[in-house]
Amino acid sequence: MKFNLLQSVTSHVRHWACLAVMALSALTAHAQSANSMAEFRVKAAYIFNFAKYVDWPVADSKQFQVCSAGRDDLGGALSALDNRLVQGRVIQVRQNVAMDQLKDCQIIFVGERDSKLLTSVVRQMLGTPVLIVSDNQQTVEAGAHIILASAEDRVEFDVNLATLQRSNLKASSQMLKLARNTKPAKP
Repeated sequence: MKFNLLQSVTSHVRHWACLAVMALSALTAHAQSANSMAEFRVKAAYIFNFAKYVDWPVADSKQFQVCSAGRDDLGGALSALDNRLVQGRVIQVRQNVAMDQLKDCQIIFVGERDSKLLTSVVRQMLGTPVLIVSDNQQTVEAGAHIILASAEDRVEFDVNLATLQRSNLKASSQMLKLARNTKPAKP
């Protein structure tokens, strides 16, 4: 039996090259995951600020419910809002809320992965003082009040004033100044 040094070295080089590629792939996936989590936390922080800068009609409840319709909850980042205080009320985060229970929410988040639900959510909430927020760019025309948009490593937002008005909600002027775009209210 002959020992072929060249085949042995080539085999080891391929093995190590394969391991290096797998390690780089894992590092890239981890970096993308870390970037996604940072973006999710920023979007959750925006939702918290929307709760502070949008006026709702007077409420009897001591809780302020932030709900996700569907399974997209910004990678769990919404849960960081749980038990925080906003407008004198304690935030309660509810995930994957059933359509018939959305009326109890003050803010509903419909994530990009669940955007097929948006039309149903808008129809269900029509005329009710519930703020609908999404991170799907095409949803402003579908009736969402606020769209979170990721652009060049930052998160911005667009506001649909017409749908806010129909829902008896009012965004503060400070919030509207920070919006990337506002779709005007109908006269």
